[in-house]
Amino acid sequence: MNLFFIPQPQRCICLTGSADIGRETPVVLCMPQPDERLVLAAGKLFEHVRTEQGPFTLYSENSFAPECPVRRPEGYLLNVRGPAVQLAAHDAPGLFYGIQTLRQYLEMPEHPAMEINDWPELAMRSDYLDMRGLFPKFENLLKYVEEMARYKLNTLVIEYEDKLPRSRKEFCHPLDALTPEQHALLLKTAHDHFIDVIPLQQSFGHLEYALKLPEYQHLRELPEAPGEMCPLREGSFELAASLIEETARLHPDSRYLHLGCDEVWSLGQSPECRASGKSRGRIAIEFINRLAEKVLSLGKTPIVWHDMLANVWKDGDMGEAGNYDELALINKNIVVAIWLYSPDRVNIVAPRLMETLHAHGIKTLPCCAIRASDRCGMQNYPCIEQRLRNVDAWCELIAQSRCDGMVNTNWCSTFSFGNPYGLFETSRYTAFYAADRCWNLRANSAAFLERFMGVYHGAYKIELTTGAERRYDYYKLMGQYLPLVTRNKDTARLIDVMYRQEYAASVNFAAFRGDLFPNSKVELDCLRERAPKQYANLHRIEAELRELLARLLTPEMAELFFESRSYPNRLYQRELERILEMPLA
Repeated sequence: MNLFFIPQPQRCICLTGSADIGRETPVVLCMPQPDERLVLAAGKLFEHVRTEQGPFTLYSENSFAPECPVRRPEGYLLNVRGPAVQLAAHDAPGLFYGIQTLRQYLEMPEHPAMEINDWPELAMRSDYLDMRGLFPKFENLLKYVEEMARYKLNTLVIEYEDKLPRSRKEFCHPLDALTPEQHALLLKTAHDHFIDVIPLQQSFGHLEYALKLPEYQHLRELPEAPGEMCPLREGSFELAASLIEETARLHPDSRYLHLGCDEVWSLGQSPECRASGKSRGRIAIEFINRLAEKVLSLGKTPIVWHDMLANVWKDGDMGEAGNYDELALINKNIVVAIWLYSPDRVNIVAPRLMETLHAHGIKTLPCCAIRASDRCGMQNYPCIEQRLRNVDAWCELIAQSRCDGMVNTNWCSTFSFGNPYGLFETSRYTAFYAADRCWNLRANSAAFLERFMGVYHGAYKIELTTGAERRYDYYKLMGQYLPLVTRNKDTARLIDVMYRQEYAASVNFAAFRGDLFPNSKVELDCLRERAPKQYANLHRIEAELRELLARLLTPEMAELFFESRSYPNRLYQRELERILEMPLA
């Protein structure tokens, strides 16, 4: 019998018989102190919830309060048999996560009697929200935060860029910035679902939204580098410090504040940096230390990306194999987030890098990518095989290391003004694969596709080919299984439409022949016969895409994404019309 749980529990034993519980089952919810988050979670499953004071338990009134044998943080015991349900947890998050498992259990088509002993192997299990480009409508954003909790993710790093409701409106996007009320509701929704928010405030790289303004352009490392600030120029630290202070103020409950500090490609080329006589690594470390002191003074722990700390740029490449002598200068309160998105680089580079940082007394935080560039700027969904292998490589290394968390980064484009990747919704497969592995480092990844289709899409009865490669086929198979989807239908339709749009656009490969053989009647006749049909099909698919985008994005974002996908096709079509001297459908 298939058990459709994400994450996969640590221990799951099927018992004799089945369970007969449902929304009408009266239950008792016990807590040492009142916690509305647990009351809300229990109320979503059961109509009749009676609360009492006591150890963290939830049980049907026809049974009794169980003891919890799991003594690990966020751990729980769940027993379902006949008309009885018993859930006991080590702490409040554990009871909350046990309720999420029970929720998935009740959604399954079959309900065998079972006992589950479960706990997470990583303390921090973090998703990532990149708001530099396209991101979901606000109401969908709140649903996504709730959804994270169902898959037992407990941290969310948010790179707001100009979407944070700042007091200085020049740093706020005129259309897409959150309102103060929306931001407060976003943080409350995260708190209500046991999710810690880590704000990311870029501090001297990726600052296009600030350095594009006339009053700050003089702070650029190079005039032609709109996103990179010279750390040695007068006024640079003051700008960064003011942004950090407001970000911290807007996140009073966040334990961490991520400073970014990555990919400052032009660092060291300004007159001030050249005159200092210092290496690029030394300049970066000294500036990062100043920023970290500011964060620490605000009562938070600073996080920075790793690449600028390793005296990078060796032979033009990012040099994780660079000179580490200057690492001794780093403030030891900084947590270094190591972002390595190739499985091979995780296997080859990460162990030595982590060992070196740990030897200097520096804590590290591994970061995989559930969506990254993968040398594919026009990707409608993550390059899935590379992404899953990246998650696997990190989890295998984490199992042998001193790290107790992982951030699953998710990028919306290569840079702020770049071509957008696929919509956020299309990364849920890779995101929850990472959630699966972060909770249970030994989860059965070969069966993840079946589990995901059941839990996320409600498609429990699908037939897949055997073999480990099947976990990579989600995006290819969606059109085939679309009729079986009962949950998250918009996501399923979006994947199907984007897959068909890709194919419809790719069949225009032969237009070049019209230019190459302009006097060949047979070549031109072939194009005249095929092209109208191909473009008619493409335009039908694009109409479907427009309809979906209107539900998922704001009008401005929907138009931007649609143009990013249709603009190249229109250019191609106009050129083909010139060759054929006839309009195409």
